[in-house]
Amino acid sequence: MTRVSCSAIAVVLLAPALALAGGPVLQQVVADVTASYNKQERPMVVFDLEGTLLDNRSRILQILKEFSLDKQYVTPAAAAQLQALTLPMVKYRLPETLAAVGITDPAVINNAAAFWAERFFTDEYLKYDTPVPGAVDFVRSLYSSGARIVYVTGRDQRRQLLGTVKSLRDNGFPIGIQSTELIMKPAVEMQDAVFKQNITNYLRHFGTIIASFDSENANANVYRRAFPKATVLLFETVQVPNPPPLLDGIVRLQSF
Repeated sequence: MTRVSCSAIAVVLLAPALALAGGPVLQQVVADVTASYNKQERPMVVFDLEGTLLDNRSRILQILKEFSLDKQYVTPAAAAQLQALTLPMVKYRLPETLAAVGITDPAVINNAAAFWAERFFTDEYLKYDTPVPGAVDFVRSLYSSGARIVYVTGRDQRRQLLGTVKSLRDNGFPIGIQSTELIMKPAVEMQDAVFKQNITNYLRHFGTIIASFDSENANANVYRRAFPKATVLLFETVQVPNPPPLLDGIVRLQSF
């Protein structure tokens, strides 16, 4: 487990809370944070990154656009098809994304997968991620209301720590300051749900979990079991196919 935390800083000035347009459930989370903070309960809100706060489809799109320029492995016809890709066409699985523009040749798919794998999990390409609309304002509003913001991501620290911190900072998310923390997987091969289950034991010792946000059913279920009094939200976006059913009480969220 790798953590980036600045909780030792002595003083922080909280800015006025930002106006929210995400609906009653998000407004209630902010209200719950404020009430918990006023009772000195050390409120925390946990966020996933991929598909929750940050949209990685633009990263995938950038990689495939670069792949289209590789004349060694890409024919002119396939290059033209790849250049036609748009953000809404990007799916969870690469073959489905390529099929959206008519690419079904196994050789092209395999070469594209190898090209993608060498770049997707690297610091350098994280700069292409874009914040989910409304996410920055919402997280900043929680922070200004007294929440400790904890980012728990399935990204691994060896390949993606520096790029993740830079991406969060450059996009305006609170990071590297008092009451913020980034927790990443210590090993590439660890399953996300197992990693997040392990993290729940750590989190419950440092305050009150008011809410958690994730984009995968399995992870949302982990938080539902671990924190029965918290508001657990599933951000509905592109996710792994055939997910497990959601546990009762998990709130579906379509936007911030």
